[in-house]
Amino acid sequence: MKDWINQAYADACLMTEAIVQSSTMSLTSGVSSYTLDASIMRIKEMVITPVGATVSSPLRQSTLDEILRRRQSSSTTQIVGGYVSHYALLGVNDLEVWPTPLSADTITIYYVAAPTPLAADSDAPVLPEPFASKVLEFGALVEAADFKGDPSGPQWSQEYQISLQKLRSHLTRKQGSQPGQFQIFGARDYPPHDRSTDIR
Repeated sequence: MKDWINQAYADACLMTEAIVQSSTMSLTSGVSSYTLDASIMRIKEMVITPVGATVSSPLRQSTLDEILRRRQSSSTTQIVGGYVSHYALLGVNDLEVWPTPLSADTITIYYVAAPTPLAADSDAPVLPEPFASKVLEFGALVEAADFKGDPSGPQWSQEYQISLQKLRSHLTRKQGSQPGQFQIFGARDYPPHDRSTDIR
């Protein structure tokens, strides 16, 4: 039963991206291939902090084909600054970057992490109530029905998906009401509080 609950717990956290953490990774001069930490389940965003400089814009996700073509067509000495700007993730944890770093820059990775398995009776999931109980209950029932061949499995699976959707909707709303449109940062003219003021 504990295994079924933890399977549902891990699945729910990954599907809803409920746990997002950050970690840093040091680059090595002249090295373009790295191994991601096993705790990184999904990359959300990565930024680089070059030695002696400020944090860069987010790195651009690329493909292995593009990375290889860029390596073939240019050298790091031809790149202004030589800072990593592109990355490609291969398989589970092979990270390829371009251009090849010239110094021990630092990458900050924002990522989705798996939850710590529930073990003791006093352990509590990181998922908020009233969503956590139903998600874990129906998720464990789905695993149990699959193991036992219970005909109620499809019904529980449907209830599990509904519970997941409710949790996902809650987490989306929790982020705020920021519109998804392109934003232009800088000075903006706001209408005056006094509507009798005529400002064009």
